[in-house]
Formats: sequence, C-alpha cells, structure tokens
Amino acid sequence: MLLTVLRFNFGSPQGDPRKQSELINAALELAQWGEGRGITTVSVDEHHATGHGWSCNPIMAASMFLARTSTMIASVDCALGPLWNPVRLAEDIALVDNMSRGRLHTTVGLGYRTVEFDSLGVDFSRRGRLMDSLIERMLSVWSAAENCAGTWTRPHPPLYIGGGSRATARRAARFGLPLSLADYLPDVADEYRRLCETAGTKPFVIMPGPVNRGMIYLHEDPERAWAELGGHILWEAVTYGGWSSEERSLMHLPGVQTLEEVRASGRYRFVTPDELIAEVRSAQQAGDFYGPIVLHPFVGGMPVEEAWKSVQLLTDTVVPALA
Repeated sequence: MLLTVLRFNFGSPQGDPRKQSELINAALELAQWGEGRGITTVSVDEHHATGHGWSCNPIMAASMFLARTSTMIASVDCALGPLWNPVRLAEDIALVDNMSRGRLHTTVGLGYRTVEFDSLGVDFSRRGRLMDSLIERMLSVWSAAENCAGTWTRPHPPLYIGGGSRATARRAARFGLPLSLADYLPDVADEYRRLCETAGTKPFVIMPGPVNRGMIYLHEDPERAWAELGGHILWEAVTYGGWSSEERSLMHLPGVQTLEEVRASGRYRFVTPDELIAEVRSAQQAGDFYGPIVLHPFVGGMPVEEAWKSVQLLTDTVVPALA
C-alpha cells in the first residue's frame, strides 16, 4: 500500500489569525476530499511562542481532521511531552481515540526550544525526568486498574517515543513502547532492539530510510514553481532552521539562509508527477523501501489554490499510476 501523508502546521510569515483560519479550514477540506482519493495520513506537530500561528495543540488539531474523516490516520509528530499534564494528555488522547475508533497515533518527544518551556512555566533542565513521569502516569491512567480514561484501542492508544538519541531508545525500551526516530539512525535502532530483547519485549521501530527524499511538492513546471513559490518554502526553512544549531528532523536545516541552499539540501523538492512516479518505481524495482510520499501543502502560507493543485496531481496522476 502506498502511504501518502499531508503535513500541516498552519504557520505563516504573517502569523495573522485570519490567515491561520484560512489555512486551517482549507486543510480540513483538503483532508476530507483526499481521503477517498488515496490520501492515507495527516501529520501535525506542536510548537509554542513562534509568533507565526504554528499549531500549538496537536491532539486538538488531529481531532479536527479525524472528525471530518472516517478511515484516515492522524499522526502527531510530535507532542512535546514535558509540557503536558500527563493525566490531561492521557484523557485527551483517550477521547480522540474513542471518537475516531483508534485512528490517532501519538509520538511524544522531549522538545528542544527553551522559549517554549519558559512560556509554559516548565523547567527545561528537568525535561528528561518530566518525560519519564509523563509516560509512566499516562500508561497508569489507561490501565484497567485505574480506568480513568477507557480507550477504544487496547491496551491503550498508539503511543510512540520520539527522538534521535540513545537515551530515547532506552526510554522506549524501558516502557515497552515503539520507537519513532527522527532520522535514519540504525545504531540507535539496534540499541533499542537489543534492549527490548533483553527485557523480553517485542521491538517496533519507525525509522526513515537512508535516502532523505524530503517534502515533495508536485508541479508541472518545477523551475517556475521555485521562482514563483519558493519564497514560502524559504521562509519556513529559515524559521525552522533558526530554532536549533543541531539537525532535529528530516526537515531541519540549521543556519540555512538562501533559496539555493534549500534547493541544494533536497529537503524540499518541486517535482513533476512523472518524475515522482519514476522515482518510486525505480526504488521498488531495486527492492528499496521508498517510504511515504509526504506533501506539506500549505508550507509557509502557500496560496490555497497552489496547495490544491499539488495534492490533486498526487491523487489524480501519481496514486493511480502506482496503485
């Protein structure tokens, strides 16, 4: 099955509530329309104190998409665990799990921006201990013994530990939870599997492939797209890359400043439908795991009509060709 993901964060340079309202409502319409046309998943994340309307509550955002669809998966990538009250997060996830009948998948991560912790009054230096306490309490809330938040999915809603360090691997193994890696990190994955084997639990790892294929934007004329629409991508790449001096995800480009640097990175790509079809087929013929096709339709406040064109090229041309 071809996995097709639409990523949404609702951020834009203006940070204007009216622009955010436009992006949110367009995203909901796009997901609902795309569900029956080959779109399998939506992905949302969490950031605070951005000044740009970035999504601050991924559980609420996911619930909006799930309420408008019936088969689509909503993937939270990720919730910033130490910033949440554990009982509240467990109950919120349980509510959405019941409403959607198990279609919410949540990854919790540590977070890395001190300004976010400061804005919510949380001690950044305690984030590791807070994360451990959060996971322990959430699992307790979902347990049959306490049963504060009964869930559709048993024994509890899908919960993943996200990150990219060996500490993340140890945490996931210690709690017997799946590991979701932010990049291709086979050594970390092996450490996790070894720890699970020692503990007698079954490992489950989500990890990108060795080739970073980036965010894909379908367009009939990629050169024209870079010239006319590339500014939206540049804004997000510069903004996101400025939050940390270290690479934090497949899309994180620390220190990037120019459109040429963004293009050269391969993290954001304009390609034609035929180019994407050929790329996927080539990987399949070579026996390589291509991974999901990920579109970020409204990146940097991308015009709604352009976002729709990109997704329609995916559903009308690419998906049927690769079915």
